[in-house]
Amino acid sequence: MPINPNIFSSLILGVACIFVFYKYYNLLPFYNRVLWGIFSLSISLNALAELIAITFPAIPETMPELTLACERTLGAVAVVSASWCVVMRYEARNFLLFSTIGLGMLLFYCIVMYQVQFMGLIIQPFCIIVSLLIACIGLATKQKSSLWIIFSMMFLALASKAREIPIPMEPIDINRYMMLLSVICFGYAIRDQYKILF
Repeated sequence: MPINPNIFSSLILGVACIFVFYKYYNLLPFYNRVLWGIFSLSISLNALAELIAITFPAIPETMPELTLACERTLGAVAVVSASWCVVMRYEARNFLLFSTIGLGMLLFYCIVMYQVQFMGLIIQPFCIIVSLLIACIGLATKQKSSLWIIFSMMFLALASKAREIPIPMEPIDINRYMMLLSVICFGYAIRDQYKILF
């Protein structure tokens, strides 16, 4: 029986997101760490859910759909707040954390309950644009972390257009590797949070 190549890309993404989060999470205050964790671990959760769905076909298809909806809502909203905290060097408080989680969960609930999964394709690009605008503010003050956030959002945007990238590879694998590069770049943004660009 041939091995599905999507297994490897999903496994690499799932494990790498956990590793990147573990490597850089100590550099952040607690609430900022939670926001960053929601973003990276929602991507990891979705990749591992797809891995399980590929490996065990008996698992219901709703599980990867739920984790994908979570990644495109809660994870996308969390990356906006996490970008703000990194670029503005802001320590998140209860209000920012719970309003981010509340908004993300509300969007997730609406997508799942009303079965409008296509809304995730609108919410995530909107959050990418907002994160890019936040990063541009940081570039004006020559913050190195802002440049990494721009790279991260660029790879995240490319991941959503994986089918249109002319690379001899399956679109799902391209998507996974672009997502991986996005998470790595965001990890570098956290690492270089207090560094000047030039």
